[in-house]
Amino acid sequence: MIVRPRHILFHGEENTEESPILELSAKDVVKRLLKLLAPYKFRILLLTILIIVNTLTNLIGPYILKIAVDDYIVKGNIKGLAIIALLYVSINIVSWLVLLGRTYIMGWIGNVFVYKLREKLFNHIQELSMNFFTKSRAGDLISRVINDTSTIQETFLSGALSLIGDILTLAGVIIAMLLMNVKLTLVSLTVIPFIVLIAYLFSGPLRKAYLAVRRKIAQVTTKVQETVAGARVIKAYAREEEAIRSFMEASKETFEANIHAIRISALFIFLTPQIFSLGTVLVLWYGGILVLSGEVTVGVLIAFLSYVSSFFGPIMTLTNFYGSLQGAIAAAGRVFYVLDIEPEIKDAPDAVKLERVRGEIIFENVTFAYEPGQPVLKNINLRILPGERIAIVGPTGAGKTTLVNLICRFYDVTEGRILIDGYDVRKVTQRSLRKQIGFVPQETFLFPGSVRENIRLGKPEATDEEVEEVCKKLGIHDFIIRLPQGYETILGEQGIGLSTGQKQLISIARCMLKNPPILILDEAMYSVDPYTEALIRKALSKLMEGRTTIIIAHRLSMARDADRIIVLYEGRVVEEGTHEELMAKKGLYYKLYTTQMKETIIPSIAKNGNNDALA
Repeated sequence: MIVRPRHILFHGEENTEESPILELSAKDVVKRLLKLLAPYKFRILLLTILIIVNTLTNLIGPYILKIAVDDYIVKGNIKGLAIIALLYVSINIVSWLVLLGRTYIMGWIGNVFVYKLREKLFNHIQELSMNFFTKSRAGDLISRVINDTSTIQETFLSGALSLIGDILTLAGVIIAMLLMNVKLTLVSLTVIPFIVLIAYLFSGPLRKAYLAVRRKIAQVTTKVQETVAGARVIKAYAREEEAIRSFMEASKETFEANIHAIRISALFIFLTPQIFSLGTVLVLWYGGILVLSGEVTVGVLIAFLSYVSSFFGPIMTLTNFYGSLQGAIAAAGRVFYVLDIEPEIKDAPDAVKLERVRGEIIFENVTFAYEPGQPVLKNINLRILPGERIAIVGPTGAGKTTLVNLICRFYDVTEGRILIDGYDVRKVTQRSLRKQIGFVPQETFLFPGSVRENIRLGKPEATDEEVEEVCKKLGIHDFIIRLPQGYETILGEQGIGLSTGQKQLISIARCMLKNPPILILDEAMYSVDPYTEALIRKALSKLMEGRTTIIIAHRLSMARDADRIIVLYEGRVVEEGTHEELMAKKGLYYKLYTTQMKETIIPSIAKNGNNDALA
């Protein structure tokens, strides 16, 4: 059985081509799961012992019934029958106690295993590069971490560990039946080839059906995640009905996939008991003939019928397990697929830890392409001095954000190199590099939690006093204490309840608390009112003091006060200088600036009716 997990969803669509990266057979999956189970080998050994004891007690029961019938009931030995009945009850009590211990240990192993597997998967996802996240859908990843790991636990652990008892029971039953009567045993085994044939015929359809179910569940999870994350936009554009319709379509597809899988599974489950019933009838018919002929006793026939039930029970369990195994194989393939993805950005074996830097940044002949042969940045040569304030401007798609992404080493340069204080960013650890950089994005992300916790993200070990001192220095302490619970105010998903400007102020405080030598601002005053813009400008001026600052300026008024302005166009540096120097050149920057100022001034004039402002 070969499982080829499909690629993770890219840009909203699922790649329908089978992955050339990973092929997992059932044998491969089992090997990898056994490796993950290695830390629990002693508990598994204890569990195996309990399973063996439980199996033996179950096998002894039918034989005791044989003795009770042939040696006591037939002979009228009431006293001996009472003793044998007491023995039968005692064995059942032992069996129940062992089953209790077996169930507890199996449950413990299963829950600890899925806890560790989820931790391993989540930690691995954290190590993956930004390119992975830009091409992955959050809901699909959530489904792999939650749903697929649960399926592995339910099927592989609960089912596979029970498999030991079923196999032992089968072996014990066959031995016991052979010892009592070879002919009846052979009659019992005549149905086995039919069961194997049915399992073989159903394996392919079951695997495909359960794989489809796993994908549909991932799509539903994605819809829920996207709807919750985009709740404000959905409501703002009155798209609730469309969101509901989209979710219902995905939910319906999941329902239909489940029903399809259930139909196949139900047919499989229906056919196997019919074969078992046929086997029981054959034993009863042929055994009755042997009893009438005096070849076997009534006790033997009763014991045999009990053993046949014990024999077909594990086979039924095994065949059902084989069906659900297809879903677990698909789930394991999806989990291992992600675990086998290698981070594109890795620390070099000899990477050094970067201590606090002065903040000099040098680009040497840097070229970068997201896709081979399609460079976004072309032969960039740039030197940023410690403490210098640089503005990066240019039309949309010029490569501004890509430039700062390379400084953070979210991606590696295709050609050339980037140096920070003389260190190639590829030769230092990623963690130590990013500790040197503070980032204030255009769209601030705030986590559910208190205002204080969100600010403390910049320095987790910071005291309450340090957090408040930073806010006072930035001039935002008053705004925070006016919130319902001040610093302890709990924020909603992505900071719902705060304005865009308030979220930016918290983001700036978070960055100030981190106290990085290098600062990157991605249009930190986007979509804010003039009053809030004044607060943000004041806070930013405090934040930029003594730091190397790179400003991605979509709003060119932000670039005016920079020490130097770098103008990008189609991935190249086409102009460089101060605001006054670039305006005097009347090149691309001049055109961008004057166009943007007209777009800002003319609506204001139209609103105020002040034509003199054009002068």
